Amino acid sequence: MRRIWFGRSECRGAAVSYYLVVEEAAEVERYGLQVCYGDERETVSDITSSQRQIQSLLGTMAHGAVTPAAARDVVEDWLNGQEV
Repeated sequence: MRRIWFGRSECRGAAVSYYLVVEEAAEVERYGLQVCYGDERETVSDITSSQRQIQSLLGTMAHGAVTPAAARDVVEDWLNGQEV
């Protein structure tokens, strides 16, 4: 698993960091994400095989300052509205 820094936003004066998570299985890359806020961390793996889609999702999450506590719910809502 590789973790690539994507961006940062701010929530209540503290930094929220967003990472693109890359896993390779059977020569296919699958993308997920990780959100870090203070000591909190949430990783959601294997969301999509589309780098463009995961970057769009990460951008949306960073724009909305999504914290680890809400990250999984946001991903689930996004998946319910996307073809992955």
